[in-house]
Amino acid sequence: MTTSRHAVAAFAILAVVCCSMLVVRGYESGAPVLTCRTMIPGHGKAAQVSAAPYRIVPSDNATSSRIRVTLTAPRPNDYFIGFLIEARSPRTGEDAVGSFVQVPQDSQTLDCNEVISSGVTHSSNTKKKSVEFDWEAPRNFDGQVNFVATVLLDYATFWVGITSNPVQVNSANGGPPVTGPTEIGRSENGLKEIEANIYDGCGKNKNCVGAPLGCIQTMNCRAVVALMPSNDKYQFEMMARDSQYVAFGLSDDNKMGGDGVVECVHKESGRSNSVSVYKSWNVPNRKQNQRVEDLSGVSLDSASIIDGAIYCKIVVDSVFKVEDNTYDLDNNDYFVLLAAGASLKTFSVGYHDVAFISSPDKRKLGQLRAARVMDPFYDNCGQTKTCFGSPDGCLSTQDCAAVTAVKVEGTRYMFEMKARNAAYVAVGISDDQKMGGDSVMECVHENVGTNLVKAYMSWNVPNQKSNKRLTSQNGLTLLNSSFIDGTIYCNVVRDAVTKVEGVNYDLIRNKYFLLIAAGTSLKERSVGYHDLAYTSTAESSALSEIKSLRTSSKLLLRLHGSFMIVAWIGAASIGIVVARYYKQTWVGGSCCSKDLWFGWHRLLMMFTWILSLAGSACIFVELGEWVSGPSQTHALLGVVTTVLAFFQPIFAAFRPHPDSSKRPIFNWIHWLVGNAAHIFAILTIFLAVSLSKAELPAWMDWILVAYVGFYVIIHLILSISGCLSEKSGSMRINTFPMKDLHNGRSPMSYEQHKDAPHSGFRKFWLFIHVLFIVIITSALVLIVIFAPIETKLNSLREQFS
Repeated sequence: MTTSRHAVAAFAILAVVCCSMLVVRGYESGAPVLTCRTMIPGHGKAAQVSAAPYRIVPSDNATSSRIRVTLTAPRPNDYFIGFLIEARSPRTGEDAVGSFVQVPQDSQTLDCNEVISSGVTHSSNTKKKSVEFDWEAPRNFDGQVNFVATVLLDYATFWVGITSNPVQVNSANGGPPVTGPTEIGRSENGLKEIEANIYDGCGKNKNCVGAPLGCIQTMNCRAVVALMPSNDKYQFEMMARDSQYVAFGLSDDNKMGGDGVVECVHKESGRSNSVSVYKSWNVPNRKQNQRVEDLSGVSLDSASIIDGAIYCKIVVDSVFKVEDNTYDLDNNDYFVLLAAGASLKTFSVGYHDVAFISSPDKRKLGQLRAARVMDPFYDNCGQTKTCFGSPDGCLSTQDCAAVTAVKVEGTRYMFEMKARNAAYVAVGISDDQKMGGDSVMECVHENVGTNLVKAYMSWNVPNQKSNKRLTSQNGLTLLNSSFIDGTIYCNVVRDAVTKVEGVNYDLIRNKYFLLIAAGTSLKERSVGYHDLAYTSTAESSALSEIKSLRTSSKLLLRLHGSFMIVAWIGAASIGIVVARYYKQTWVGGSCCSKDLWFGWHRLLMMFTWILSLAGSACIFVELGEWVSGPSQTHALLGVVTTVLAFFQPIFAAFRPHPDSSKRPIFNWIHWLVGNAAHIFAILTIFLAVSLSKAELPAWMDWILVAYVGFYVIIHLILSISGCLSEKSGSMRINTFPMKDLHNGRSPMSYEQHKDAPHSGFRKFWLFIHVLFIVIITSALVLIVIFAPIETKLNSLREQFS
């Protein structure tokens, strides 16, 4: 009997332990499916009866099949660690309806009452200020829904039945689509043939709009539309790679909203595939597209699906209607919008994540010009959110290498970050314009081969040029993110008041500088060097102030680059050639009692000396400290160059008399130091091109290569000329200057009063040399001053095209 009781007791204890483990696990990793109906945690505790300090808010009460839902703790110091959210309809009682189609990091969906993703819960017990989700209604659903939530403050404290305002959801079935002959294939040659036909005649007998910008000329668009008159109608050909749909819109402006749209949509049903055409309407001010039942005036001629690309040819009447709007293609002016995406919604197209572009101005369809990209990230910058990007001026052209937007809703500070061709993008909050002692928010693409993006809090260690991830990631919540074609994006919410490494950051009361950085590499538990972009705001500001922030001044940086180019590619290149090859040219002429060659050489090299020191001072004042990362090699060679340049004229001031036995030693040292400084300087300028801070185009390397090639050719030509001159004359002239390094002034070399033979030839090549150096120096200086020069060039092209 005793043994039996012990066995029962042991079994009971084991059962309690197991249940406790299950409860704890449920608490840490989210609600189990078995709680979907009651929404009561199995914690053995009663729900709170006081008013919940949380709100669940749908985006609006608009008629829509997809709704953005936000669970938030509105008061500054409130938070939650767990939740369960469902959508319920009066018709379904306690059964969840619809599906959560987009959930943030640290969240997961549940298949409540066997409906896929009909519930959403937490996946970790970190502190959260707010979470956002996208919910989509079931097919053909009409009626009201309420979003219902259970929210946990901690294991023993939770609220059940937090309910949103009702939302009316109406189905928007667009009626029967127009279909046409569809070819399904996997032939790259077939796709190339289709693309060749689309591009053929662009700008001649048909007008084309493609994305990205400039792809029409290179014939490599991700999405393209080509249109041309066809009898009394218009023919539109559209193609998009890796897409489920491609669509064009006719608009009164270059933004979505109030536009008539024609869509080509790829639908899969079992083993069948088809491409259908629809008319739809971009609802103004709602970021929403609705299909219309009336399909008159539009017909699908042909369509294909090849290797994931969708193609269709559509014939449109010259006058047709969408909703209550009439489009007269012959007589009215329109912007043409082009969009393509990889996903579809119920009775609608999905987000245009493959391409979105607009023609640059409003014209008749036969007068369209090249288009420019429209990025929705930049919408409402300076109106409802504060934006800041790199390089300077990129907000207006919407082509930032890295950009952030800050939006404040009550005590919620939302940071959007985006960067092209990047492994990470990060925004720092700082008391100054330099890295060190800053709180950083990172968006990181860690897993190559996936689109997963994670968000972290980190700290720029003062005076160490290093960044470390924080052990605690409380205070930052990732709402949504993406990684598409090398472009990283994320949207995070940061607590208004946080404490990082003992430093309090109060975004409500204090002003801060924003730092933005992006790079192509990652370290273990840290981001890599910011080789794509790094800049700071020009001034500190309260983040709740809505405006477009300016980048900090780069005047000293631009002066540094300009001074060094003028010094070493300009003045030094001419001064060295004059001293080496023109000692026996303009013989008898003098300036300040000195030979002309010596006067010019001394003037040009002193100019080099002054500009080198001034350029070095500019960069030291700009940075204030030694650099890190790839900049170190550039900086080290720059210091070596400046040191050699600094001592060169000092050595020259103590040169021995021409007849001194020590003069050859001086000649060797003077020659070696001068040429070494010149070589190091050119290498340093080459290395500057790849630095993100310089914002120089990669093709600047080719200009520098052209300079080096020309400089070598000039030396070869003048050396050969010297050989010929030596053979023609009775005396040795300065053919190979290395010979002069062994001798002082000789009567034969320096006391002649006429030029050595072929002086006219040498003067001609000096003119060519000076002209080329002036042109190439001017071009390089302009590239440095107007960096990033490509942005300015694109603006000029658009202005005059």
